[in-house]
Amino acid sequence: MSSDLESLARDAAAWMKSRSRETQAEVFLSQGEERSLSRREGERDGVEASESAGAGVRVARDGRVGFAAAGGAGLAEIKELYERALEQLPHAEPDPRRALPGPQAPAGDDALGATLWDDALFASPWDAVEARLRETEAAAQAQPHVAKVMRVEYAENRGTVVIAGTSGLFAVERGGSASVALVVAAEDGPEVQLGEGYRAARRASDLGFAAVGREAGGRASSLLGARRAKAGRQPVLFEPWVAGEFLELLAEVLSADEVQGGRSLLAGKLGQRIASPLVTLRDDPRLPGGLGSSRFDDEGLPTRDKAMIKAGVLSEFFYDAFSAARDGLASNGCAYRDSYAGLPGPGASNLYLAPGPLTREALIAGTKSGLLVAEVLGMHMVDPVSGAFSVGVSGLSIEKGRLARPVKGAMLSGNLLDLLARVDGVANDLTFQGSLGSPTFRVSALDVA
Repeated sequence: MSSDLESLARDAAAWMKSRSRETQAEVFLSQGEERSLSRREGERDGVEASESAGAGVRVARDGRVGFAAAGGAGLAEIKELYERALEQLPHAEPDPRRALPGPQAPAGDDALGATLWDDALFASPWDAVEARLRETEAAAQAQPHVAKVMRVEYAENRGTVVIAGTSGLFAVERGGSASVALVVAAEDGPEVQLGEGYRAARRASDLGFAAVGREAGGRASSLLGARRAKAGRQPVLFEPWVAGEFLELLAEVLSADEVQGGRSLLAGKLGQRIASPLVTLRDDPRLPGGLGSSRFDDEGLPTRDKAMIKAGVLSEFFYDAFSAARDGLASNGCAYRDSYAGLPGPGASNLYLAPGPLTREALIAGTKSGLLVAEVLGMHMVDPVSGAFSVGVSGLSIEKGRLARPVKGAMLSGNLLDLLARVDGVANDLTFQGSLGSPTFRVSALDVA
């Protein structure tokens, strides 16, 4: 099926090139499938399966860009999309920096491509999948006070993307992934606490079904008997599970589109120290088996590993071809699309906080008094321009270097740049949640109410 998609892309690019020497054009083709099985309170709840395919055509001429997309497109439909995209050009806002990227040096690294595809996906019968979900449920229910697994779901997907341009650009990428997620309830008398577990991997065999169940059950039971946190300014540690919430926000403000549009607190700070020297934030699309890994970005340009923040210094933004041209730069291979139906924009791949030298246990032991945050609510309310935040958190208090009683209903407030500047300890337990990764880290002082 991949070879058919490649042939279609080559034919489409050749036809578009024959239509005009002045117009740049590209076709973005994708084809994929997904399926899932869910269980609710110990019973099979549903099975779903779907396939998708589509094409997006982008054209550029004299600094103007047009775009059209459709599902399930063949060569005849791509020709129609090309004409529709051309019709938009007279109405598009001109910008002399708008142009489609040309061919680059080969991305190479076939070894990376092999880590993104698992032939075992879609091979297991549903009964075998359900047996693994029961394993997840059993592991969760073995945790203290876990009364029931409310919902557990397994999902997998795989697909192929081909990008071809009239400039000669041509890129092919294929990949897949599997995930397991569950929600459990722990009870102690009238009190009920919920806990979530989630893991995703390129290979289903790497998921660790039982481990996900144990994690969810542990999160729920650890919060039973929670009380209000001690108020005041104090050290705060962040679990890897929670740190991803902050990394997602950082990914947004590191986008060149957001910076150039004045929607990022990092505008004007390139090359400046914005964080503690302990903070190195990397984005690595070449991470073997990473959920965000790819040899090419969604404009067909080779990707590369990069430090966005290096030892506290803001070193780079995420660029696609157009945002890079605005700054007089070349794209750093960070163009991503939500689907064939959308235009590319700059974004993260595998974004993670680099681990430090300490064990998690040593980091906790070195904290005389503070709070370990295990859950955060309201990160979507953080102002990306000022960086100010006030979010609800729950977790465990730290007393005399030991984890103590559970706390909930606390409010954590501060500023994102101040938080980064006050990181004074980073553990070595780097853990990925999807394509975002972090070790446990400590901030010397934040306001807790």
